Amino acid sequence: MTHTLHAQSNDITIPFAELDLLNHLTSEIEVDRLHEKIQYLQNLSPTHPLPGIALAYDLFHAKKFSAARQQIDQARDKTGDHVRAHLLLGLMSEVEQFQHEAEQHFLTALKLFPDEPIVHRHLAVHYYDREFHGEAAHHALQYLKKIGPGGEGTLMTIDMMQSMPGHDEYVLESLYALLIEIPEHRHDMVFHAIAANNTEMRYDLFCKRLDGEPDEVTTAQLDSLLSLMVEHSMWAAIYDQSDERMYHKIFTDICRDLTFRHGGLRAIPLYLSIRSRYWVNRLLHRR
Repeated sequence: MTHTLHAQSNDITIPFAELDLLNHLTSEIEVDRLHEKIQYLQNLSPTHPLPGIALAYDLFHAKKFSAARQQIDQARDKTGDHVRAHLLLGLMSEVEQFQHEAEQHFLTALKLFPDEPIVHRHLAVHYYDREFHGEAAHHALQYLKKIGPGGEGTLMTIDMMQSMPGHDEYVLESLYALLIEIPEHRHDMVFHAIAANNTEMRYDLFCKRLDGEPDEVTTAQLDSLLSLMVEHSMWAAIYDQSDERMYHKIFTDICRDLTFRHGGLRAIPLYLSIRSRYWVNRLLHRR
C-alpha cells in the first residue's frame, strides 16, 4: 500500500489549525494567542475565510461593534463567507438587545450552512433566553442529533426540554437514558443533579394539583417521583468532587426534609436505606 499523506502536509495541518482557532474563539479570549493562531492559519491558507472573521471576534470582545461589523464585511469580500460571520453578527445584535435582528442572523446562518451543528446551538440558547422553550428544545435536539449524544450537548438539551411548559417526559427520559449509557458520563454529577431537579419540578407540580388527601394510586405516583428524586440526588452527591460539596448538602436536605414531609413515619425505612446506600457507594466510588 502506498501512502500519499504526510503528517506535516497541509491537508492535515490546515484542518488542525482551523479547529484550534475555532476552539479559541469559543473560549476566553487571549488577544496575543488569538492573533498568533490567526496568523498561523493565514500563512497555511491565505484564502481561508476564517482568519478575517476571527479578527472581528477580537473587536467584538473589545466592544468595538462597528469596527467588528466592518471587519466582517471586508473579510467576506476578500476571502468569502463563513458561518462564524453570521453567528458573530447575531451575538452583537443580542448584546445590543436587537433580538429579532439577532434571530435573523442565526436563521441566515442555518440557511447558508445547514450542516453546521453550532448554528443550532446558538439558536437553542437564543430562543431559551427569550423563553421560546419549544423552539429552544427543537434546536437543542437538532444540535444533539448532529453531534451525537454526549455530556454537554445532552445536558443542554435536557435543561431546555425541562423548561418547556408541559414538556414531553418521554423525550426527557430518553435523553437521560442516552447519557447514562455513555460510559464516560455515567458518573456525571451534573447529569444526576439535573435529573433530580427535573423530578423535583414534576413532584412539586403534582403536589400543587392535589385536591384533598391523595388516594392509594396518587400516593404511589408521589412515592415513585420522590424515590427517583432522592436516587438522583444521592448519585450527584456521590460523584461530587468539588471542595464545597454542594450536592452533598442538597442530598441531605432532600433526604431528611422532603422524605419525612411526604411520607412521615412510613418513610423511615426509605430514609435509612438511601442513607446506607449513599455511604456504601461513596466508599466504592472514592477517587
